[in-house]
Amino acid sequence: MEFDDYRKQPLFWNGIAMAVLTVAILPLLFLDTRTLLGANVWIKPLKFSLSLGLYSMTTVWVMVKFLKDWKFNRRIQIALTITALIEIVLITFQASRAELSHFNVTNIWNQIVYSVMGTSISIFWAFHLWMGYSIFRKESITKSVKESLVWGMFIAGFGMIIGFFMTTPRPDQLEAMKQGIFATSGSHQFGSGDPGEGILFFGWSTKLGDMRVPHFFGMHVMQLFVFLAAYLINKKDSILNQTMVRIMGVLFLTINIFMVIQTLNGESIFHFNAFYSSVYGIFFLLIAVCFCKLILKSNVIRNEVTV
Repeated sequence: MEFDDYRKQPLFWNGIAMAVLTVAILPLLFLDTRTLLGANVWIKPLKFSLSLGLYSMTTVWVMVKFLKDWKFNRRIQIALTITALIEIVLITFQASRAELSHFNVTNIWNQIVYSVMGTSISIFWAFHLWMGYSIFRKESITKSVKESLVWGMFIAGFGMIIGFFMTTPRPDQLEAMKQGIFATSGSHQFGSGDPGEGILFFGWSTKLGDMRVPHFFGMHVMQLFVFLAAYLINKKDSILNQTMVRIMGVLFLTINIFMVIQTLNGESIFHFNAFYSSVYGIFFLLIAVCFCKLILKSNVIRNEVTV
Protein backbone atom coordinates (compact mmCIF):
# COMPACT_ATOMS: atom_id res chain seq x y z
CA MET A 1 0.00 0.00 0.00
CA GLU A 2 1.43 3.37 -1.07
CA PHE A 3 2.19 5.88 1.66
CA ASP A 4 0.19 8.46 -0.30
CA ASP A 5 -2.96 6.45 0.46
CA TYR A 6 -2.43 7.10 4.16
CA ARG A 7 -1.50 10.76 3.83
CA LYS A 8 -5.02 11.43 2.55
CA GLN A 9 -6.69 9.88 5.62
CA PRO A 10 -7.94 12.05 8.52
CA LEU A 11 -7.18 9.33 11.07
CA PHE A 12 -3.57 9.15 9.90
CA TRP A 13 -3.09 12.82 10.72
CA ASN A 14 -4.93 12.34 13.99
CA GLY A 15 -2.36 9.69 14.86
CA ILE A 16 0.46 12.07 13.91
CA ALA A 17 -1.11 14.82 16.06
CA MET A 18 -1.25 12.43 19.02
CA ALA A 19 2.42 11.52 18.49
CA VAL A 20 3.39 15.22 18.43
CA LEU A 21 1.36 15.86 21.59
CA THR A 22 3.02 12.88 23.30
CA VAL A 23 6.48 14.28 22.53
CA ALA A 24 5.39 17.74 23.72
CA ILE A 25 4.06 16.38 27.02
CA LEU A 26 7.13 14.32 27.95
CA PRO A 27 9.30 17.29 29.08
CA LEU A 28 6.40 18.64 31.13
CA LEU A 29 6.52 15.53 33.32
CA PHE A 30 9.88 16.79 34.62
CA LEU A 31 9.36 20.55 34.36
CA ASP A 32 5.94 20.71 36.02
CA THR A 33 5.86 19.13 39.48
CA ARG A 34 2.16 19.72 40.16
CA THR A 35 0.19 16.62 41.11
CA LEU A 36 -3.45 15.59 41.00
CA LEU A 37 -4.65 12.66 43.11
CA GLY A 38 -1.03 11.72 43.75
CA ALA A 39 0.06 11.69 40.09
CA ASN A 40 1.74 14.28 37.91
CA VAL A 41 -0.92 16.40 36.17
CA TRP A 42 0.46 15.48 32.72
CA ILE A 43 0.24 11.70 33.15
CA LYS A 44 -3.41 11.57 32.13
CA PRO A 45 -3.13 13.47 28.83
CA LEU A 46 -0.02 11.41 28.05
CA LYS A 47 -1.94 8.15 28.55
CA PHE A 48 -4.80 9.37 26.37
CA SER A 49 -2.53 10.67 23.59
CA LEU A 50 -0.76 7.30 23.44
CA SER A 51 -4.04 5.38 23.50
CA LEU A 52 -5.78 7.51 20.86
CA GLY A 53 -2.66 7.55 18.68
CA LEU A 54 -2.44 3.77 18.72
CA TYR A 55 -6.14 3.46 17.97
CA SER A 56 -5.89 5.95 15.08
CA MET A 57 -2.95 4.26 13.39
CA THR A 58 -4.38 0.74 13.58
CA THR A 59 -7.85 1.88 12.54
CA VAL A 60 -6.64 3.86 9.53
CA TRP A 61 -4.83 0.75 8.29
CA VAL A 62 -8.12 -1.18 8.51
CA MET A 63 -10.01 1.58 6.72
CA VAL A 64 -7.50 1.85 3.86
CA LYS A 65 -6.94 -1.89 3.50
CA PHE A 66 -10.51 -3.15 3.71
CA LEU A 67 -12.95 -0.23 3.40
CA LYS A 68 -11.22 1.97 0.85
CA ASP A 69 -14.23 1.86 -1.50
CA TRP A 70 -16.84 2.37 1.24
CA LYS A 71 -18.79 5.57 0.62
CA PHE A 72 -18.82 6.47 4.33
CA ASN A 73 -15.10 5.87 4.84
CA ARG A 74 -14.02 9.50 5.02
CA ARG A 75 -17.05 10.62 7.03
CA ILE A 76 -16.40 7.94 9.63
CA GLN A 77 -12.75 8.96 9.88
CA ILE A 78 -13.65 12.63 10.24
CA ALA A 79 -16.17 11.82 12.99
CA LEU A 80 -13.66 9.66 14.87
CA THR A 81 -10.95 12.30 14.47
CA ILE A 82 -13.11 15.22 15.67
CA THR A 83 -14.45 13.36 18.72
CA ALA A 84 -10.95 12.12 19.62
CA LEU A 85 -9.57 15.65 19.33
CA ILE A 86 -12.37 17.05 21.53
CA GLU A 87 -11.49 14.46 24.16
CA ILE A 88 -7.73 15.04 24.16
CA VAL A 89 -7.97 18.86 23.95
CA LEU A 90 -10.26 19.03 27.00
CA ILE A 91 -8.17 16.52 28.97
CA THR A 92 -4.98 18.44 28.20
CA PHE A 93 -6.56 21.82 28.99
CA GLN A 94 -7.85 20.57 32.34
CA ALA A 95 -4.44 19.10 33.11
CA SER A 96 -2.85 22.50 32.46
CA ARG A 97 -5.21 23.92 35.11
CA ALA A 98 -4.45 21.05 37.51
CA GLU A 99 -8.14 20.14 37.39
CA LEU A 100 -9.76 16.74 36.97
CA SER A 101 -11.24 16.24 33.52
CA HIS A 102 -13.37 13.22 34.47
CA PHE A 103 -16.02 13.09 37.22
CA ASN A 104 -15.41 16.76 38.03
CA VAL A 105 -18.63 18.76 38.61
CA THR A 106 -17.29 21.36 41.04
CA ASN A 107 -18.39 24.32 38.89
CA ILE A 108 -20.25 25.13 35.67
CA TRP A 109 -17.13 24.98 33.48
CA ASN A 110 -16.06 21.59 34.80
CA GLN A 111 -19.59 20.28 34.38
CA ILE A 112 -19.63 21.43 30.75
CA VAL A 113 -16.24 19.82 30.09
CA TYR A 114 -17.37 16.53 31.62
CA SER A 115 -20.64 16.59 29.69
CA VAL A 116 -19.00 17.42 26.34
CA MET A 117 -16.43 14.65 26.85
CA GLY A 118 -19.17 12.13 27.60
CA THR A 119 -21.10 13.16 24.50
CA SER A 120 -18.07 13.08 22.21
CA ILE A 121 -16.93 9.63 23.35
CA SER A 122 -20.48 8.29 22.91
CA ILE A 123 -20.44 9.51 19.31
CA PHE A 124 -16.96 8.01 18.89
CA TRP A 125 -18.28 4.66 20.15
CA ALA A 126 -21.26 4.69 17.75
CA PHE A 127 -19.06 5.37 14.71
CA HIS A 128 -16.58 2.73 15.83
CA LEU A 129 -19.36 0.12 15.90
CA TRP A 130 -20.63 1.27 12.51
CA MET A 131 -17.16 0.69 11.09
CA GLY A 132 -17.02 -2.77 12.67
CA TYR A 133 -20.44 -3.64 11.24
CA SER A 134 -19.26 -2.60 7.76
CA ILE A 135 -16.28 -4.95 8.09
CA PHE A 136 -18.69 -7.71 9.10
CA ARG A 137 -20.81 -7.07 5.97
CA LYS A 138 -17.81 -6.95 3.59
CA GLU A 139 -17.92 -10.21 1.64
CA SER A 140 -14.57 -9.84 -0.14
CA ILE A 141 -12.53 -10.11 3.06
CA THR A 142 -11.03 -13.52 3.79
CA LYS A 143 -13.07 -15.22 6.50
CA SER A 144 -10.30 -15.69 9.06
CA VAL A 145 -9.15 -12.08 8.54
CA LYS A 146 -12.72 -10.84 8.93
CA GLU A 147 -13.13 -12.91 12.11
CA SER A 148 -10.05 -11.24 13.58
CA LEU A 149 -11.09 -7.71 12.64
CA VAL A 150 -14.69 -8.09 13.81
CA TRP A 151 -13.72 -9.65 17.14
CA GLY A 152 -11.13 -6.93 17.74
CA MET A 153 -13.57 -4.13 17.01
CA PHE A 154 -16.42 -5.70 18.95
CA ILE A 155 -14.30 -6.25 22.07
CA ALA A 156 -12.95 -2.69 21.73
CA GLY A 157 -16.55 -1.46 21.57
CA PHE A 158 -17.32 -3.46 24.70
CA GLY A 159 -14.23 -1.97 26.38
CA MET A 160 -15.44 1.53 25.52
CA ILE A 161 -18.97 0.99 26.84
CA ILE A 162 -17.48 -0.18 30.16
CA GLY A 163 -16.63 3.46 30.71
CA PHE A 164 -20.27 4.18 31.48
CA PHE A 165 -19.97 2.14 34.68
CA MET A 166 -17.54 4.82 35.82
CA THR A 167 -19.70 7.81 34.90
CA THR A 168 -22.75 6.68 36.88
CA PRO A 169 -23.09 8.84 40.05
CA ARG A 170 -22.77 6.91 43.30
CA PRO A 171 -25.55 7.07 45.95
CA ASP A 172 -23.45 9.25 48.27
CA GLN A 173 -22.67 11.62 45.39
CA LEU A 174 -26.35 11.91 44.48
CA GLU A 175 -27.18 12.62 48.10
CA ALA A 176 -24.52 15.34 48.24
CA MET A 177 -25.89 16.90 45.04
CA LYS A 178 -29.37 17.03 46.60
CA GLN A 179 -27.82 19.08 49.38
CA GLY A 180 -26.21 21.42 46.85
CA ILE A 181 -22.71 19.96 47.17
CA PHE A 182 -21.18 19.36 43.74
CA ALA A 183 -17.78 17.67 43.81
CA THR A 184 -17.64 14.47 41.79
CA SER A 185 -20.05 12.41 39.72
CA GLY A 186 -18.93 8.84 39.16
CA SER A 187 -15.57 7.21 39.77
CA HIS A 188 -13.23 4.61 38.33
CA GLN A 189 -12.91 3.08 41.81
CA PHE A 190 -15.24 0.37 43.12
CA GLY A 191 -15.16 -0.78 46.71
CA SER A 192 -14.18 1.13 49.82
CA GLY A 193 -11.03 1.46 51.84
CA ASP A 194 -7.38 1.95 50.99
CA PRO A 195 -6.82 1.62 47.21
CA GLY A 196 -3.18 0.77 47.78
CA GLU A 197 -0.23 2.04 45.80
CA GLY A 198 -1.17 2.55 42.16
CA ILE A 199 0.65 0.67 39.42
CA LEU A 200 3.49 2.71 37.92
CA PHE A 201 2.36 5.19 35.23
CA PHE A 202 -1.16 3.76 34.91
CA GLY A 203 -2.11 4.40 38.55
CA TRP A 204 -4.46 1.40 38.68
CA SER A 205 -5.37 0.29 42.18
CA THR A 206 -3.81 -2.94 43.45
CA LYS A 207 -6.44 -3.48 46.16
CA LEU A 208 -9.81 -2.04 45.13
CA GLY A 209 -11.74 -2.50 41.92
CA ASP A 210 -10.54 -0.12 39.21
CA MET A 211 -12.70 -0.04 36.07
CA ARG A 212 -9.91 1.56 34.07
CA VAL A 213 -8.24 -1.86 33.83
CA PRO A 214 -11.00 -3.74 31.92
CA HIS A 215 -11.68 -0.51 30.00
CA PHE A 216 -8.06 -0.36 28.82
CA PHE A 217 -7.83 -4.11 28.23
CA GLY A 218 -10.94 -4.22 26.07
CA MET A 219 -9.98 -1.21 23.97
CA HIS A 220 -6.47 -2.38 23.20
CA VAL A 221 -7.19 -6.04 22.54
CA MET A 222 -8.31 -4.57 19.22
CA GLN A 223 -4.68 -3.91 18.26
CA LEU A 224 -3.79 -7.57 18.85
CA PHE A 225 -6.55 -8.70 16.52
CA VAL A 226 -5.63 -6.13 13.86
CA PHE A 227 -2.02 -7.33 13.92
CA LEU A 228 -3.29 -10.91 13.70
CA ALA A 229 -5.44 -9.95 10.69
CA ALA A 230 -2.38 -8.40 9.02
CA TYR A 231 -0.51 -11.66 9.56
CA LEU A 232 -3.34 -13.79 8.15
CA ILE A 233 -3.87 -11.70 4.99
CA ASN A 234 -1.26 -13.57 2.95
CA LYS A 235 -1.87 -16.96 4.52
CA LYS A 236 -4.05 -19.73 3.16
CA ASP A 237 -7.49 -19.49 4.69
CA SER A 238 -8.95 -22.54 6.40
CA ILE A 239 -11.65 -23.67 8.80
CA LEU A 240 -8.90 -24.19 11.40
CA ASN A 241 -7.77 -20.55 11.12
CA GLN A 242 -11.33 -19.28 11.43
CA THR A 243 -11.99 -21.53 14.42
CA MET A 244 -8.80 -20.53 16.24
CA VAL A 245 -9.51 -16.82 15.74
CA ARG A 246 -13.10 -17.27 16.91
CA ILE A 247 -12.02 -19.15 20.03
CA MET A 248 -9.48 -16.41 20.80
CA GLY A 249 -12.21 -13.81 20.39
CA VAL A 250 -14.56 -15.64 22.77
CA LEU A 251 -11.77 -16.09 25.31
CA PHE A 252 -10.65 -12.45 25.23
CA LEU A 253 -14.24 -11.23 25.54
CA THR A 254 -14.91 -13.61 28.43
CA ILE A 255 -11.76 -12.43 30.20
CA ASN A 256 -12.95 -8.85 29.78
CA ILE A 257 -16.37 -9.71 31.21
CA PHE A 258 -14.79 -11.44 34.23
CA MET A 259 -12.61 -8.36 34.75
CA VAL A 260 -15.72 -6.17 34.88
CA ILE A 261 -17.45 -8.51 37.36
CA GLN A 262 -14.40 -8.67 39.62
CA THR A 263 -14.08 -4.88 39.52
CA LEU A 264 -17.76 -4.33 40.30
CA ASN A 265 -17.27 -6.62 43.30
CA GLY A 266 -14.77 -4.07 44.58
CA GLU A 267 -11.64 -6.17 44.05
CA SER A 268 -8.55 -5.23 42.07
CA ILE A 269 -7.71 -7.50 39.15
CA PHE A 270 -4.12 -7.43 40.42
CA HIS A 271 -5.16 -8.80 43.81
CA PHE A 272 -4.80 -12.57 43.92
CA ASN A 273 -8.13 -14.34 43.97
CA ALA A 274 -8.05 -18.11 43.52
CA PHE A 275 -11.10 -18.17 41.23
CA TYR A 276 -10.44 -15.15 39.03
CA SER A 277 -6.68 -15.71 38.84
CA SER A 278 -7.28 -19.32 37.77
CA VAL A 279 -9.76 -18.24 35.09
CA TYR A 280 -7.34 -15.65 33.69
CA GLY A 281 -4.44 -18.10 33.76
CA ILE A 282 -6.36 -20.89 32.01
CA PHE A 283 -7.88 -18.57 29.40
CA PHE A 284 -4.56 -16.93 28.54
CA LEU A 285 -3.00 -20.37 28.23
CA LEU A 286 -5.75 -21.41 25.80
CA ILE A 287 -5.21 -18.18 23.84
CA ALA A 288 -1.50 -18.98 23.59
CA VAL A 289 -2.32 -22.48 22.29
CA CYS A 290 -4.68 -21.05 19.63
CA PHE A 291 -2.09 -18.47 18.60
CA CYS A 292 0.60 -21.14 18.25
CA LYS A 293 -1.70 -23.27 16.10
CA LEU A 294 -2.33 -20.29 13.84
CA ILE A 295 1.36 -19.55 13.47
CA LEU A 296 2.33 -23.18 12.83
CA LYS A 297 -0.51 -24.05 10.45
CA SER A 298 -0.91 -20.77 8.54
CA ASN A 299 2.33 -21.08 6.60
CA VAL A 300 1.03 -21.27 3.04
CA ILE A 301 1.18 -18.04 1.09
CA ARG A 302 -2.03 -17.01 -0.65
CA ASN A 303 -1.89 -15.70 -4.20
CA GLU A 304 -5.14 -13.72 -4.00
CA VAL A 305 -5.10 -10.04 -3.24
CA THR A 306 -7.69 -8.67 -0.83
CA VAL A 307 -9.51 -5.67 -2.27
